[in-house]
Amino acid sequence: MLMLLVEHFFSEEGRAQFPTWVREIGDVASRFPGFVDIRQMTRVDAPERCFFMLVFSSPEYAQGWVASPQRLELLERMGPYRIKEQEGTRWIAGDAWAPSASNT
Repeated sequence: MLMLLVEHFFSEEGRAQFPTWVREIGDVASRFPGFVDIRQMTRVDAPERCFFMLVFSSPEYAQGWVASPQRLELLERMGPYRIKEQEGTRWIAGDAWAPSASNT
């Protein structure tokens, strides 16, 4: 799996629209091959910051989303509220941890 953790930097008005915008991103991204999940993330120590995590089943599927005109359209829609360019990191997730049989 590939996780994209993205922070956007918006004006106060943009921050107010952020939760709705993340849901719109999820609606559109969910139609792309390999989509797994999207979640708005809130830092406990900085709740005004705008993060979301988008998960695809492979780097190739994530790249399809990143290069899509649909994503560009969503980004452009929030352009008037952008203070600076977004920052993102890509994470490859390993297998989920499970307790060994000897621990039960």
